[in-house]
Order: sequence, then structure tokens, then C-alpha cells
Amino acid sequence: MYVDVLNIWATVIAVILVVSLALFSQYTKTGRALRAVADDHQAALSVGISLRSIWILVWAISGFIAMVAGIMWGTESGVQFSLSLIALKALPVLILGGFTSIPGAIIGGLLIGVGEKLAEIYIGGYFDTGALENWFAYVMALVFLLFRPQGLFGDKIIERV
Repeated sequence: MYVDVLNIWATVIAVILVVSLALFSQYTKTGRALRAVADDHQAALSVGISLRSIWILVWAISGFIAMVAGIMWGTESGVQFSLSLIALKALPVLILGGFTSIPGAIIGGLLIGVGEKLAEIYIGGYFDTGALENWFAYVMALVFLLFRPQGLFGDKIIERV
């Protein structure tokens, strides 16, 4: 098994970003305000949280994380058109992990990655195209949507009548 130094750095940086984001959202006043706005806009407004400043912060944080991810991925594989195939796999990852859970997104990404490789090894020979990795994530997401639409760690939506 070959592990590149760049992959180790990417893993360390990703862990630092996830832990810092989780700690920020749990233990700071601004992080709690972010979660309050995510839960209920009107209630957040009623206690004096500025939606404009929260949305600016959310877009700034997501832009920074996207920039770091793009730099790491671009350094690893170069910038090319095929990056769009990788970017489109973010949706099945979020479906598996749950849209409301940061650790769920990490677990979903690991499940998709390991599942793609195992499927390619064990059942890839039954398909002539050899491109099982390209559509496996979407089939896995479809199965999850059928049986557990909130994902592994997503909040179950309870509707009371």
C-alpha cells in the first residue's frame, strides 16, 4: 500500500478543519447563533440574531473550506475537467451521512470510497464497462433514500398532525 505524503497532509488538514468547525459550532456564541439560524430563522430573529451577518459568515466559512479542498485536490491530481465527476459525488456522500451531520458526512465519504473500491474488486468483473466506480455511489445513495431518507446520522423528521 502506497501512501503519499500529500495524502497524509490532506488528512491532517481535513481533521483539523472538521474538529475546529465542530468545536466552533458547539462552544462559541457565534456557533450557537449559526445553529439557531439553521433550526429556525424566525426564532433566531426574535432573540436578536442578525441573519445577514450569519449568512455572510456561513458563506465565508464554506468558501474557505471549499478553497482548502480545491487546493488539496488540485495539488494531488491537477486541475482538469474530470474533477466535476468527483465534485458530483458529494451529493451521495451527504445523502448517506445525513444533511444535518458533519461527522455523518465524513462517515458517508468513507463508506462511498470503500464501497466503490470493494464493489470494483468483487463485482466489477461482471460488468463489461469496468466503470462501476462511476455509478456505484449513486446506486448506494438511491438505496439509502429508499430505506433511510434522513441518512445514517441525519435528524429524523417527525410531522405531527
